[in-house]
Amino acid sequence: EVNILWAAHQVHHSSEDYNLFTALRQSVLQRYTSWIFNLPMALFIPPSVFAVHLQFNLLYQFWIHTEVVTNLGPLEWILNTPSHHRVHHGRNPYCIDKNYGGTLIIWDRIFGTFEAEDTKVIYGLTHPVNSFDPIMLQLRPLAHIWNTFWATLGFCNKLSVIFKGPGWGPGKPRLGLPEEIPVITGKEVPFNPSVPVYLNCYAVVHFAVIMDLYTELLASVTMLSQGTILLRIGFIILSLACLGLLMEKRPNAGILEIIRCLVFMGMYKLGYFRSQFSSLGCAYEV
Repeated sequence: EVNILWAAHQVHHSSEDYNLFTALRQSVLQRYTSWIFNLPMALFIPPSVFAVHLQFNLLYQFWIHTEVVTNLGPLEWILNTPSHHRVHHGRNPYCIDKNYGGTLIIWDRIFGTFEAEDTKVIYGLTHPVNSFDPIMLQLRPLAHIWNTFWATLGFCNKLSVIFKGPGWGPGKPRLGLPEEIPVITGKEVPFNPSVPVYLNCYAVVHFAVIMDLYTELLASVTMLSQGTILLRIGFIILSLACLGLLMEKRPNAGILEIIRCLVFMGMYKLGYFRSQFSSLGCAYEV
């Protein structure tokens, strides 16, 4: 309900599928805004209790990102269930700003933000991004806020662009007008460009390579220099962006991918990259 905070969280909602991978789809900026909600608890709750609660709440919310579980009977009155959380991820008008609870749904029932699952839920953002580029997914909302901020007249209105709802505009209520939310017909098709089989196979193989490099980075991060860590992270981000552009069949994606592979070769030869499996060195170069 606060535009700048939504910009830091919307990546999690940008998926048009709803499964356990959606739970892992998190924003880079989320950690810089969560403290706003956690800080008041520091006045009442011991840090050790808070640490356990935070981890439990995070782990609990992983399993509710599924369409397999339909209804949990009486537990639906107390717990945040897959059914309730599907509503939270929906872009249907009846789903907007509903079911905020993490583990318990009682708070939404108390404060009037609860909504039961009714018609088929269509997942994603009200205005779909239609891109697999992770950098654009992270930064697009901030760019929109920036442009809207400078295009809006009046100091108070500029502050409202940041701190009121994403749908707010001059003369509108805090959360915007419900009638401006795009109509959902139930026939919406998720963004899924058709790509050749060989390109799918290529993306899977290179994603596996990236995962290998990533897990090796986690295992050895305490022994690496800051520069090496930044190089590896930068390359991983570049790789995800390139694969996204390839899957979208962007005109210059092939050129960017060749550059990425050359960068990989250079960094691998210079020792900035290391695989968990030393036997794969030649395969990676091929």
